[in-house]
Amino acid sequence: MDKDILTTLAHFQEKIQEISIAFNELRDITYDLYKENEALKEENKDLQKILFNKNENSKEGEGYSNLMYLYNEGFHICHLSFGEKRSRECLFCIQVVEKNFAENK
Repeated sequence: MDKDILTTLAHFQEKIQEISIAFNELRDITYDLYKENEALKEENKDLQKILFNKNENSKEGEGYSNLMYLYNEGFHICHLSFGEKRSRECLFCIQVVEKNFAENK
């Protein structure tokens, strides 16, 4: 009987350790998602501020200049990543710029 109790306690201890490891992994994932969410909220606020400030100061129909303003502020204007911050030049954004520049000449 004592052996059964010790075996059961050892089994429970293993299960508790497994649950603890799983909990720590979930906690880390949750924290990473929270940080990413906060960063995206800030980026969204920055983008909205840029868009609304630009729209208040511009006339209707100046979509191209709004796109160029966003591009110059470091945001993607291509359809693949529109509104995300650029860390470097994007060939798709450059294509949008060149296409709109040729149309507006």
